[in-house]
Amino acid sequence: MIYFVEELNDRILELKAALPAGSHLLYSVKANPHPLIINLLNRQDLGFEVASGGELHQLIKLKIPPERIVLGGPIKSKAAILSGLQNNILSYNVESEQDLKNIIVEANQRLNISLRINPDFSNRNSEIKMGGVSSQFGIDENNVVPLIRKYRNEININGLFMFAGSQFFDAGNIIQNTSFLIEFAEKHLNEFSQLDFLDFGGGFGVAESANQPGLDMNLLKSGFADLFNRKKEFLDTIKYKFFESGRYLTATSAVLVSRVLDIKYSKGKKYIILDTGINHLGIRQLDLRTRESFISTEKEYDNYSPAILTGASCTPIDIIKNENDFPDVEVDDLVMIHNVGAYTATLSPYNFCGYNYPAEVAVDACGNVQLIRERGDIENSCGSGFI
Repeated sequence: MIYFVEELNDRILELKAALPAGSHLLYSVKANPHPLIINLLNRQDLGFEVASGGELHQLIKLKIPPERIVLGGPIKSKAAILSGLQNNILSYNVESEQDLKNIIVEANQRLNISLRINPDFSNRNSEIKMGGVSSQFGIDENNVVPLIRKYRNEININGLFMFAGSQFFDAGNIIQNTSFLIEFAEKHLNEFSQLDFLDFGGGFGVAESANQPGLDMNLLKSGFADLFNRKKEFLDTIKYKFFESGRYLTATSAVLVSRVLDIKYSKGKKYIILDTGINHLGIRQLDLRTRESFISTEKEYDNYSPAILTGASCTPIDIIKNENDFPDVEVDDLVMIHNVGAYTATLSPYNFCGYNYPAEVAVDACGNVQLIRERGDIENSCGSGFI
């Protein structure tokens, strides 16, 4: 896996430039928690959204300022809550009444709490829907105000959060989601003793195949500017206005270099088997079965033919690319899989079939190469070392 630091920096600057003035950008650590990325984003003054005690622990070890950390996730463990308390993190994004009660039990103080809304409307244009549908995420819209009223004397509920979905390619959809949260907050402002936090989520789309469009950042920037200008009087009263991103910031920064292990034919179909697969690229959601990423080869080829790209692990779901015309590569040729900087490492069953993680290197703008993780070895596969 090769990370290009300049590409990562470019995406950070591009997204920050599109966001409205006065807002802050949070990085969703689950997209890629590699210390290289965390430290680089920290130097760019980003905040961080963590989804577990493990992610929080990693950020504390990396000396990320706790006042720039928000703890999320559908339900928080006691260990995660206690770690957040011990380190005085900025806020907690709460997703259910039980989640809220768990924090109250441990807190013994008035913490900053944001309630995550699952809105009644659904923006149907996201690849992965996380709002407006039945979900384990968030509190149904009609239950938010009753929850605020029930617990307002026990905890400091001073924020609202919504993450409607992931992979929005239409800037208008993201603006619509943002507008909904602003209008909901305005409508129910008198329910808060003080409203300090609005977390608008994100869902900024990144093309993973030639069939997906890119997100128009100019339209996004102008749409945000118009919305925030119209709502300026209200938004000026809000201390923190957050947007979140993981995939958009990191996806395009990495390329996975793989080698052809075998080329075989079965019942009229051609299979190219690579030395990578779900053990490195991650298990995709069932409705997004394969990673149709941009795929290239090390050299030019004169001939193409229909082929299916697969991994070498022993499962039929290890499909990297469905049947399509592909160069007539040979065994030992190199194949590059692009846009793999997000939701690969953290969604990968590295030890499945005894495989291990790939070596990872970073390349800076001057072409300097640094090894940032050594290749896994057989001693650490298949649970070796367990008693």
